[in-house]
Amino acid sequence: MRLNRFLSYAGFGARRKVEELVKQQRVTVNGEVVDSPAVDIDPKKDVVRVDGERVRLPKKFVYLLFNKPQGVLTTMEKVEGDRRTTVRDFFRKYPVRIFPVGRLDYNTEGLLLMTNDGELADRLMHPRYHVPKTYIAKVKGRVTLAEVERMKKGAKLEDGFIKPLSVKYLKPSRTGKNTYLEITIDVGRNRIVRRFFQRFKHPVLKLKRVSIGPLKLGNLPRGYYRELSREEVEKLKEAVGLKEGG
Repeated sequence: MRLNRFLSYAGFGARRKVEELVKQQRVTVNGEVVDSPAVDIDPKKDVVRVDGERVRLPKKFVYLLFNKPQGVLTTMEKVEGDRRTTVRDFFRKYPVRIFPVGRLDYNTEGLLLMTNDGELADRLMHPRYHVPKTYIAKVKGRVTLAEVERMKKGAKLEDGFIKPLSVKYLKPSRTGKNTYLEITIDVGRNRIVRRFFQRFKHPVLKLKRVSIGPLKLGNLPRGYYRELSREEVEKLKEAVGLKEGG
């Protein structure tokens, strides 16, 4: 088994995150610092450590749905000198190592999948699988139905063209000065929903992710998490071409 896959399966994040650990010289195999995430190891014989801590494969995979509040950093790393709340703060006492699948911006709330299943995480984030993600956005100003139709056709951003899978008008804000929209996309570029609406002169005032593929946030309160049902795990795996149990 390659080192990057082993570390990913052991709950250290998707492979890009694992590659960062190796690059930072935080990983050793049998006491030697490794400089490539692609080296082959034998999980039964070789001793792998990260920051001096022995790494073992999990006996059981964990899948949690977390409703990340606004104003929380999506990281399980300790950020020196940064006193902002992180996802790590909500899972300090969780008995196994887990990590967030993908990211939600600091000021974005909603559905964040937490797991120690590196293979599923890799696939959910890989652009090849086009996993749809749905957001509810409160945007500045009154959005007309004609504007919604233009949004459906997509927009050119600085890093390429984006065409949402869908854009829906939901309702005006309580004051009537702003608008709630629902948008579904299948790309994962940085701050893409915010940049998309900015392109139409309707900057995002509030953003909430409500689904990833078949997984729905539902009425889970902010700052709380729950275990996924077996059926939810099966549907997530089916969405990225994996079978339950393998």
